[in-house]
Amino acid sequence: MKNNDGFVTKNLQEDELTRLLKEPRPSTRHDIWLWLYLYDFERAKLNPDTCNGAAMRDDIAHFLKRNTDLLDEINRQKDRFMVKDDYLKWIDGGERQYRWLLNRIEGITASGLPRGLVHLTGKKRLIAMLDHWDVAITKKVEEIERLRRDWLQRKARDSDFSVFEDKKDGASRCKCAWEWLEKNYKNLPEEQLPISNYTELLIFFDQENLSAIEQKHFIQKINKHWNRQQYDKRTPDKKQFNVKLSLTAINLLSELAQKHDLTQARVLELLITMESERGMIEKHFTRHASKDIAAESDNSTPTQPARTQMTIDKSPAALLAPQTQPTLEAKREPSSAFMSDSATPMIDHPVSENLEAQPNKNASSYFETDRPPLSIQATTQCPPSRGERPKTLGDILREKEEEESRRLKAEIGPV
Repeated sequence: MKNNDGFVTKNLQEDELTRLLKEPRPSTRHDIWLWLYLYDFERAKLNPDTCNGAAMRDDIAHFLKRNTDLLDEINRQKDRFMVKDDYLKWIDGGERQYRWLLNRIEGITASGLPRGLVHLTGKKRLIAMLDHWDVAITKKVEEIERLRRDWLQRKARDSDFSVFEDKKDGASRCKCAWEWLEKNYKNLPEEQLPISNYTELLIFFDQENLSAIEQKHFIQKINKHWNRQQYDKRTPDKKQFNVKLSLTAINLLSELAQKHDLTQARVLELLITMESERGMIEKHFTRHASKDIAAESDNSTPTQPARTQMTIDKSPAALLAPQTQPTLEAKREPSSAFMSDSATPMIDHPVSENLEAQPNKNASSYFETDRPPLSIQATTQCPPSRGERPKTLGDILREKEEEESRRLKAEIGPV
């Protein structure tokens, strides 16, 4: 049968110890305290194996029968050492609480318990340490209350670990936490066993005694590691890739991501894809290389003015061909053939670029009316056509979005 303090009581009305102590009701808590008191303070030759064992009461009774003068002293000492059961009800005996309280109670009681008490474990051991602590009863009550408040405050921080208690992913999250701690926590104890469940994770953080800020920081790091693992599972075709960028490039990347409402990784993917498809980097370097070559040429040779090149076709076929008016984009330059008399043979001479082509006033009416004009082919060095406006990142993004929209509609089908 258990009493209010959780200890087992025995219905032994004719027990030898009951008759010696004149007990109204035996209590295991009282028996453990008495065994420890006699062993430490009265130097009783008791067997450590019997403490909280089946033969404990018999061992105590055997000693008191030979030392009956201690019977009256026992009741007085009991009131000095043992607090009321109500002060100890909050001690629940769970593994986590036991691990949290053990070091703290050992620290405040200093002396501790005798060695070799193999049967004295768990909640009973914690309470026995407090009962055996030789200090004023008022101070003992204060310390027990302080321990209770500290424990409640510690449990209030359990909300940080709520995701690790989840029935679906809790165990996996705890294993993920262990992976992160094993790799990143420098103060990990050498004897620390792998963490595999929620209770073990709580015990670990209890033992490390971190501040609230430190604990939140670690949990954020662990959750980030978990999210990364889940993302990698959902996107097996993607892999983490780290590069070192200049601050300017980082700022530009951030601005592009905000402007187009995309992640920075997505912006990088699009830029790389655009370069692969359009070769903008190659064009960029080719253009700059051309500029460098032109600059070197300008430095090495005098700059020549651009000239319109004209070729006069003097073949008989050209002379007999129908009259056509060539379309010249550049301003015509006069040839010496037009400047000379008709009797003078036509020779292609260099002309000044400042002179304009004028009709020959001395030419006969045959050349002016009946004779077909010379076929003149003019070629000019013109700038290349600019073509279409180059697409911007915004254009590419819109095209990508439209393609994705069409692909989704094709998958879903008509509504």
